[in-house]
Amino acid sequence: MPCDAVDHIVQAWAKRDPALDVSPLHVVGRLLLCADHLDRALVGALQPFGLSFGDFDVINTLRRRADEHGAKPSELAQSSLITTGAMTSRLDRLQHTGLVTRAPDPNDGRGVLISLTARGEALAEQSLHAVLEVDRTFLEPLNHTQRDSVAAALKLLLLHLTPE
Repeated sequence: MPCDAVDHIVQAWAKRDPALDVSPLHVVGRLLLCADHLDRALVGALQPFGLSFGDFDVINTLRRRADEHGAKPSELAQSSLITTGAMTSRLDRLQHTGLVTRAPDPNDGRGVLISLTARGEALAEQSLHAVLEVDRTFLEPLNHTQRDSVAAALKLLLLHLTPE
């Protein structure tokens, strides 16, 4: 198998300090490089839609939830793992561009519910197809068995890192 950037880094460390165990780089280095490549590809795929990945996440969370009454901003922030303040800024931008609406929450006099507009629904669907195509292209070198193995291994890592 040909060498990649991580192999070169590991080889350089082996020459510099043979006693140093840099074996974690085989996995972590590749995860970081893959994440960087995937991030750039996703940004490129979303650019024609005028969406950041965060905006994409919000409108597709709303679409996936399919709640006819809308969602509370705090629920959206929790699903996106961002602060409510950051979600407010994101929702302001999405409302300004006509992708979401805010309506009073009938169960909370101070609250609002966020819903997709028809334009937001269409853009969410179109951008999701573009993102899934990036994902498919990224995973193309792996067969289904390899994909399942990678997914299972990454799931173990995430479960270990995620508090219950």
